[in-house]
Amino acid sequence: MPIANCIISSKYLGHDDNSKDLMRLWVEHSGIQQAGSEMTVNIISSNSQMGKGYAVMATLLLPSIWSKNEISALQKGLARALSVYYSLPNDQVFITTSILDSGFVVDNGSEVTW
Repeated sequence: MPIANCIISSKYLGHDDNSKDLMRLWVEHSGIQQAGSEMTVNIISSNSQMGKGYAVMATLLLPSIWSKNEISALQKGLARALSVYYSLPNDQVFITTSILDSGFVVDNGSEVTW
């Protein structure tokens, strides 16, 4: 259930490299193949941003079942995948990660536990 909600500066929308699949890049750069079938990426356009600016700001939601090493690989892999996909330098991608405990997810009307 890795879910990435990615807010992309509107000036970079359309600059994505359509020859590459963002999900495949995330799996490739994280090195965690088993996560691929459960990954979701939401791309949201930002019309305005104040303060310190980033081309991409993402929130990554991960279940607490992942180890610290896997969490690190998933968030770094997402950052690299977004950099490659949008042809951006690393300093233009900002990611925060939230860890969700068992029972704090509802899918298909039921609480999900692990």
